[in-house]
Amino acid sequence: MPEIPEVEAYKDCIKRNCLNKIIEDVESAAKSLKTLIGKKFTSVERKGKYLVISLGSSDKILIMHFGMTGFLFYSKNIDKKVRFSRVNFIFKDKSVLHFIDMRKFGKIWLTKDVEKIIGKLGIDALKISKKEYLELTEKNKTKNIKAFLMDQEDIAGIGNEYADEILFQSGIDPHHKIEDLSNKNLENIYKEISKVLKYSTKLRIKDIRQMPEQAFFTKDDRYTFKSSYLQAHRHVDMICPKNKSHKLKTATIAGRTTYYCPKDQK
Repeated sequence: MPEIPEVEAYKDCIKRNCLNKIIEDVESAAKSLKTLIGKKFTSVERKGKYLVISLGSSDKILIMHFGMTGFLFYSKNIDKKVRFSRVNFIFKDKSVLHFIDMRKFGKIWLTKDVEKIIGKLGIDALKISKKEYLELTEKNKTKNIKAFLMDQEDIAGIGNEYADEILFQSGIDPHHKIEDLSNKNLENIYKEISKVLKYSTKLRIKDIRQMPEQAFFTKDDRYTFKSSYLQAHRHVDMICPKNKSHKLKTATIAGRTTYYCPKDQK
């Protein structure tokens, strides 16, 4: 599922390629999106895992959420066929922004009330202060640490893969409850939230800028992560980044497949 780094890269793609272009057509099963014809994307921001796109003088806002498998593909070629494209925003210059979603878990809203869609979001993971974070851990001390990191009503923007990465870089076993962890453990996790997300965001933006026609992302893109990251190994060779002599393991935690090292995460 796209998380902060991926959604930041989608935002970057729209800012550089799509802003202030007249929308000539919208190909979609949702008839309401046809009302965007003649309008423009005038600004875009990220809120947690959502993209919020302003439409200039329109009183409505376009919101995108990418679900499990959704992503964006920007092409300058209007005739290019793209599989699983659910919505195509066709601009007057004949370039196209495709909203691709193989499993149809992603969503697009055209709304006057942004808060109605995303109002329950917690503090953004890249904006949360140490004080706010520690207050939340105290409030949720009986909760599993990985479940806490992924709960969008506590901290917005972290999903399954980056929760695994944060805990791996912190040396914390994802099976722990918050109350099992020391203040030092919790502070280390807080530091890694910022470190992991900022590094990964920078990398994702670099990736998308280098890809032909702004495609995003293939299964092999994880090779671009440095070898000390789980992302470089979890879908490739399952080798522990900290000690090449043993393998990573998987477990189901908070309903999600979790990758971790039982030797290096205590």
